[in-house]
Amino acid sequence: MGRFAAVLVLLAFCCPSYADSACAYVFTSGGSNPALQSCVSANGNLAHLTTPFNVENIAAGTGGEGYGICDLTGNGTGYWDYAVDYSSTPLNLPADSGNWNNPVLLDSSEDSVRIRRSTSDNLWTLTQTITQHHSSVKVVMSLKNNSSVDRLVNLFRFADVTIAGFPNNNFDATSMTAFAWDSSGSSTPPYGIMLQNVGAPMGFDQSKTIETVPALRDVNYPPHPCVPTTKFGPLSPVDGSMIMFYGGTVPAHRSAVATMTYSGM
Repeated sequence: MGRFAAVLVLLAFCCPSYADSACAYVFTSGGSNPALQSCVSANGNLAHLTTPFNVENIAAGTGGEGYGICDLTGNGTGYWDYAVDYSSTPLNLPADSGNWNNPVLLDSSEDSVRIRRSTSDNLWTLTQTITQHHSSVKVVMSLKNNSSVDRLVNLFRFADVTIAGFPNNNFDATSMTAFAWDSSGSSTPPYGIMLQNVGAPMGFDQSKTIETVPALRDVNYPPHPCVPTTKFGPLSPVDGSMIMFYGGTVPAHRSAVATMTYSGM
């Protein structure tokens, strides 16, 4: 067996997967016929996003949703959890990078959940607060640098959307929002989903470059966090996906916070 093949085998078996796409926390809004329903996995993934009533926009087929981190200060270590296995795609990414500790539930209520998860090297701790409002789901990602040095990092949210269960959708983005939709009069139901940045990210080193980039992918699988290849719109029609990307330096023993929302359109 060659060295490269041996490395691939080692990577395939060295690292356990902790991915979980099952609903652990279910939220509804809009009364007895809810306009919005979402559910969150134990790891902090949105396993379902239904809006309006009974129109699923993520979980249909094999769609995944989740988060990625790349520590660019060291050797470019990637950490991710997309809930769904993408190992059959060209990038060969499993659902989970395998270098996370188990999630810790901090608190939950009828419309919110807060989950903490640290990387297995203990360099980073990600605390996610996911709250459902009347017509949107707010995701707050707080990323703490546990080390004694400042660290340059990529942080992003990924969504493999399938609007109303149809994989081929229109995609576009503005300076604050990535969105996917199907038009009225087309052969698909006229619904859509937005992933929108809320406010300026906090806690990054303000003296250095900070990036907030809503972006698109013309494929339905996620990128490696250290190579977040994206495109800009419009894209139509394509089995694509969306990203909300943040990049910057997190000071030692400090946290950077990014806030975004999912909503129908």
